[in-house]
Amino acid sequence: MIRRGWMIFLVLMVWVPASADIYMYKDASGQIHFTDSPNAHHIDIMGARPLEKPKMASSERVWSSTAYDTLIVKAAERYNVPFALVKAVIHAESGFNPRALSAKGAKGLMQLMPVNIIFYKIKDPYDPQENIMGGCAYLKHLLTDFQGNTKMALAAYNAGPTKVKHHNGVPPIAETQAYVAKVERFNKYYSVN
Repeated sequence: MIRRGWMIFLVLMVWVPASADIYMYKDASGQIHFTDSPNAHHIDIMGARPLEKPKMASSERVWSSTAYDTLIVKAAERYNVPFALVKAVIHAESGFNPRALSAKGAKGLMQLMPVNIIFYKIKDPYDPQENIMGGCAYLKHLLTDFQGNTKMALAAYNAGPTKVKHHNGVPPIAETQAYVAKVERFNKYYSVN
C-alpha cells in the first residue's frame, strides 16, 4: 500500500508543470540558495534540505532567471551556442545578478574578466546585452578551441584555457571541478525547462 502511494505521488509530480523562474537568495550565514519560489526562503532546493528561516535584509534582492531570456536567445543564435548552456553559465557565474563583481574582477551576468572585456570591446560589462554577447563570443571561442568538448570549454571558462590545455582536460582544481558539474546540472535543467 505504501509503494502504491509513492507511485501515485511520483506520477503526480511528473504531471505538475515546472516553473520557469529560479530565484536566488542569501541566508543569514551568507550562503546563496536557489529556489523556484521567491517566497520559499526557508528551503534549500538544490540541497533538498530545510534551512532555518533567515531574516532577509531589506537591501537583499532576488533575480529572475527568465529576465534575460530574449538576450540569451539572440546571443546564442548569433554565436551558435546552445541557449541552455549560456543560461546555465549565467546561473552558475552570477545567479542572474547583472551587477555581480567577483573578488578577481569578473563582472556582470557572465562574469567577464577584464582581459575579455578589452578583447571583446565591451564598453559596459554591467550592461546585460553587452555582457551576454561578449560572454557568448568567449564561450563559442572556447568550444571551438576545445573541438566542441563542453566539459573542457567550461573548465577553461572557469580556470583559463592554459590550465585546461596543460592537463588535457578538467584540471584537478576543486573549484573548477565543482563549477563544471554545477553548469552541467543547470544545463540539463534548462535543456528540458
